Amino acid sequence: MNRIERAAPFLDDKVVAVQEGPDAWCEEPGITGRVWCNLSIRYADAIAPDGWFFLYEGIGNRKTNLDLLKHGLLEIQESRFTLSDGGSTILARLI
Repeated sequence: MNRIERAAPFLDDKVVAVQEGPDAWCEEPGITGRVWCNLSIRYADAIAPDGWFFLYEGIGNRKTNLDLLKHGLLEIQESRFTLSDGGSTILARLI
């Protein structure tokens, strides 16, 4: 599993956006490795395609997601991913 790290100083001084397989988050590296926010969400009935993750669209993440997009660190797939219950979600990846 590849680990992708991208510096995101526009979020906070030492914050790094990280993707490992279907999981993504922002963290402050160091001894504690504090998670700053989660970027991905998992579903029990769906697996994200290789290299992508399901974007967490919580109210607390909207500005972070937008900032990552604006600074060219996040790519969003144009078509939504359909879940087994008929709902849909967004696929994203760090670039």
